[in-house]
Amino acid sequence: MKNSNFLIVDGSSLLVRAYFASAYGGRIMQSSRGVYTNGVFGFMNMLLKAVEQMQPTHLFVAWDVSRDTFRRELYPQYKGTRGELPDMLHPQFDTTKEVLDALGVPQHLDERYEADDIIGTLAHKAADEGHDVLVLTGDRDALQLVRPNVTVAIMKKGITEMNYYTPATLFEEWGLTPSQIIDLKGLMGDTSDNIPGVPGIGEKTAKKLLAEFGTVENLIENLGQLKGKMKDKIEEHQELARLSKTLATIVLDVPLLHTVEDCRLSIKMETAKEKLSELDLNRVWTQLTKVAGTTAS
Repeated sequence: MKNSNFLIVDGSSLLVRAYFASAYGGRIMQSSRGVYTNGVFGFMNMLLKAVEQMQPTHLFVAWDVSRDTFRRELYPQYKGTRGELPDMLHPQFDTTKEVLDALGVPQHLDERYEADDIIGTLAHKAADEGHDVLVLTGDRDALQLVRPNVTVAIMKKGITEMNYYTPATLFEEWGLTPSQIIDLKGLMGDTSDNIPGVPGIGEKTAKKLLAEFGTVENLIENLGQLKGKMKDKIEEHQELARLSKTLATIVLDVPLLHTVEDCRLSIKMETAKEKLSELDLNRVWTQLTKVAGTTAS
């Protein structure tokens, strides 16, 4: 794992992956009090492995809390095609947050914003203050956050297999700059988030247009250079392209409760042990004692 001193985790992405990794195999865990814990267990296992490998000085977890963010006000169909999460997973979001509270790990959610917005805001603040930041997520939307001192790690198989993106590796694989990830979605849309894009334009065509024109706005301003059906498509759907780009753009000024310094890693071992014992997560406690080291307080 890339050595960075500020680890920012997409909590929702990590927990959903952790839950399904066990649920697909029928391994639904419950505590003696009937609390579902298989997602919590997998989440903590991956988080602690990341901390063990990275040895970060700072740690922060961001959460999604609602699909009714400001983006739905702009486009009511945003994320409208997504199904509901399993009933056994829903309560594990709160349980995981309670565990992180017990450990003393800073975390944040905001009903008007998505986890990506929270992550982007803090990642850029931390980078501006001189930290090397690693964003751990399964969401490719976060690729637009890549910059010097901000690396995005996209999970493929938990944290055992990830793709790391810097400005150089992003351009090598995608042929785009970080900011052009937003323009790409403005043109081709995103089915997972139900962002419409321009009908009839796929990834290959979108990349070709961006290689020539750079941005959605510049493309629209230079419609005269296009010909035939392509010109007609962009001209007819230019406002849809602008809207799609706005929907795909991560907000970098979310009001945060924590400063960069507040995120300094310091595990509260006593309250952590109490909470993990309550949930019968004894293996997590054993793992925590191994990785905590000098971070214990």
